[in-house]
Amino acid sequence: MDKNFLEFWGNYLIAVARGQSQLEDLTRWIGRGFDGTENLSAQFKKIYGLDRLSPEDPSYAEDWEKAAEAFRQSFREFSEQTGWIPKSDYTALEEENRALKGKISDLESTIARLRDLLDKPGVDQSLALKVFQDLIDKQGAEFQRLMKNLSAGKKDPR
Repeated sequence: MDKNFLEFWGNYLIAVARGQSQLEDLTRWIGRGFDGTENLSAQFKKIYGLDRLSPEDPSYAEDWEKAAEAFRQSFREFSEQTGWIPKSDYTALEEENRALKGKISDLESTIARLRDLLDKPGVDQSLALKVFQDLIDKQGAEFQRLMKNLSAGKKDPR
């Protein structure tokens, strides 16, 4: 983690403890590309050495972006170390969970229809059994893929 981030974070937490700022300000500030909350922007510029440059300086925008990226990376590392989950990661898992629940529902519906077919008289049992086995194989493969994705580092949002 970069030392500038740690200094910024330490100063921010001291300010929060003194009642001068709120976590919502930080969230909005980061979301707006490090703009909009003047005290945070001023502190960021000072700690990352951007206050020594004029906004008209040709390298200012590039230096700002480098500092912002270093801050974002350090914030992500800090969040992971403290067990925080970024909203974007949580939202992605939430969407994946919703999609998988839909697939499960579809598969359960298909299984129910296939079971009904097996119970009907005159149905070729071997053909129905093959279709049913194919479905079970597909469902097993989907479940294995889900388990692999979950074990590949995606955290439980609870």
